[in-house]
Amino acid sequence: MFLKFSNDVISQHNVFPAVQSELAPLLSISVTAAGEFYCGKKYLTERSGLNSYLLLYTFGGRGKLCYRGKTFSAEAGSVLLIDCNEWQLYGTDGESWHFRFIHYTGTAARYLFESVTAGDRYVFPVHSSVSFCAAMNELFLLHTITLPQEFLLASDAVCAMFAVLLEERQTNGTRENFGAQILRAKKYIEDHFTQNISLDELAAQSFLSKYYFLRQFRLHTGFSPGAYLRACRINRAQNLLRATDLSVEEIASRSGYADVSAFIRSFRRSTGMTPANFRKL
Repeated sequence: MFLKFSNDVISQHNVFPAVQSELAPLLSISVTAAGEFYCGKKYLTERSGLNSYLLLYTFGGRGKLCYRGKTFSAEAGSVLLIDCNEWQLYGTDGESWHFRFIHYTGTAARYLFESVTAGDRYVFPVHSSVSFCAAMNELFLLHTITLPQEFLLASDAVCAMFAVLLEERQTNGTRENFGAQILRAKKYIEDHFTQNISLDELAAQSFLSKYYFLRQFRLHTGFSPGAYLRACRINRAQNLLRATDLSVEEIASRSGYADVSAFIRSFRRSTGMTPANFRKL
């Protein structure tokens, strides 16, 4: 393997390799390493000959990828996908770059990579960022991948991320291919997540009975309406914690929580840490 690395990683979080396991080669997706980097302007990786695929999600700043004879810009909210056996060069494009990365192999790895990147589409925006990041958070809550159950949970999380990417791919990356009623309810949650939203209200928005709406929403999104509302709120809180100096109380209010204690409990349940600890990353 060839590797050239300019280490301008200002801070890092949850960087962990997966310990070798007999189960790993049998999985459709097997995570081999993962982590989160906050990089300065000199960060650079040039590599070839690594037997894995790389999925990288940009939270802030901007990165640049040179791959298969083309150059791509990795903006906030975009996914980068490459086959690390091939030559690649990627690094910060500007002053900073904040991203999470996942190296993976598996029996379905090549199929998923080729399905999502067809047409030389190696860096692209994720429109369903809440669903995508919620699945990613499930992986990063693990902290280690050593035990068989941890390999299974990691595989499930990355498969859920690819399910989002494939759904968007099938609709030309513009919107999820949900039924019109469920799409209307999902958009309503995204636009009004700071308010109190009831199941009755969402069902009325969708022109469906409450119980049928609940089943269909879970079927199409993988979330209950309450879990999707919570994911929208936690996603807003994470962005505010990263980008502002607002107090935890103010962030709780702007994220839809009237009770700061309830916000802290919900944030810890979703991310594995308190808002204060998240802000220190």
